[in-house]
Amino acid sequence: MKSLNQNGFVVLLDERGRELSSQKLAEQLQKWQSSGLKEVIFIIGGHEGVTSEVAKRADFSLSLSVMTFTHEMARVILLEQLYRAFTIMKGFPYQK
Repeated sequence: MKSLNQNGFVVLLDERGRELSSQKLAEQLQKWQSSGLKEVIFIIGGHEGVTSEVAKRADFSLSLSVMTFTHEMARVILLEQLYRAFTIMKGFPYQK
């Protein structure tokens, strides 16, 4: 918690979070950009998850899947989805 920018918008990756398609994630990122957010912080918990304090701090909860992944694998999946979302936002052909 100490290392979080207190002005940042915090997105917690949580299996109980909101599930978004790649297209919907792109739309959500666009909304956050349009609203003037300066920083979006993604939090991926370790093997025991996150503390209740971190969960309460989250402004948005996002699920990558109902399946459970290691936090290392979640990083890769999140990075790929962010890349895909930004390519959608820039109008590049959508890769299915």
